[in-house]
Amino acid sequence: MRPEEIRRIRKRIDTTLSNFRSIYGCYVNAAGEIVTTMEIPVLDMKSEEREMYASILKKVLSGKAGRNQISLEFPIDKVGNSDEHRLLMALKSTQLRDENMRDLLYQRIIGSLDMDGESYVMILAADTYDLRTKEVRNEEWSEESNAQFEYFICAICPVKTSKAALQYQPGQQEFRGISTGTILGAPSVGFVFPVLDEGSADIYQVQYYTKSTSGNHGELITSLFMIENPPMAADVQKETFNLTLAEALGKDCSLDIVTSLQAKLSAKAEEIHEESPSEIAEVYIGDIEDILSDKGISDDKIRNFGETVEKRFDGAGTFNIGNLIQKRSFEVRTPETRIITDPETALRIKTKQIDGVTYILVPAGESVSVNGVEINTRSDE
Repeated sequence: MRPEEIRRIRKRIDTTLSNFRSIYGCYVNAAGEIVTTMEIPVLDMKSEEREMYASILKKVLSGKAGRNQISLEFPIDKVGNSDEHRLLMALKSTQLRDENMRDLLYQRIIGSLDMDGESYVMILAADTYDLRTKEVRNEEWSEESNAQFEYFICAICPVKTSKAALQYQPGQQEFRGISTGTILGAPSVGFVFPVLDEGSADIYQVQYYTKSTSGNHGELITSLFMIENPPMAADVQKETFNLTLAEALGKDCSLDIVTSLQAKLSAKAEEIHEESPSEIAEVYIGDIEDILSDKGISDDKIRNFGETVEKRFDGAGTFNIGNLIQKRSFEVRTPETRIITDPETALRIKTKQIDGVTYILVPAGESVSVNGVEINTRSDE
């Protein structure tokens, strides 16, 4: 889903949960055994409980596009022709009211999800959204509904044991130790099915959420959505790209090459954002190869780089720039030193050999401080 469509769904999840009939759930212990299942009518909840469940559901629709929010597409031949897709469709069409369908989803998640020995709870909620039409002439939303969007949200939250705390006991007029017991953490992973695409339901796609950018539970993606090669987690993409670049360029992988590449990718991301703030800034692998060519990298090394990228990224031709670089900062790290600056300044960082030792030269500028103390960097000459 595009960011604006995600925001539209998020607005449906207010602190009263008024658009939802019930909250469903399944508590699974560390051994992968079901402790209990639950069905809680929203009308039976206290206001504080509604707020907390609303916070969990909204979290599944939060985070950065392409990093925490990942758009997944079912294999075309599996839509309507696989048990996995038929299960999701049944859950959608019954608004989660079919207990047997919920149990099937619980079992499929339990059978595939690796939570590193943690207990967890699956939270489910369904909503029917009356879509409004957009007037083409004035781009305003009409109040007349002409379609409905049925969808459900699944949030998977780790179960944690809260720390003991000192709480004031009015009767004793003292602070005494208490343990608040077992609590739910923020969702680690979740999804929305189907997605809202230009004002209508798209049953070919799923909006997937991952809290961690270093791991996205690809085993769950494969099991639920029949995607044999799940997308890499954002941080893994960056590590794989950096490794591929260093291996392909070898001795030519210099500070000048890397700073130039990162600066140009950062500038491209900013340009895309200015033109279309809601669009994910992407770059073609050919554009990266052109930058390397302009910096004098040989055709053989560029060819090796392109072929290795194609192999390691399963033939992907475009990349989310935010998953390859830190767009607004640049970091140079040695075993003893760490330098962080903006991409523009990074282009002025140089290396120099002095008495056989390689030094990193950083422009000092007009103001330099050490641990907050302003120092004088001018020589006496």
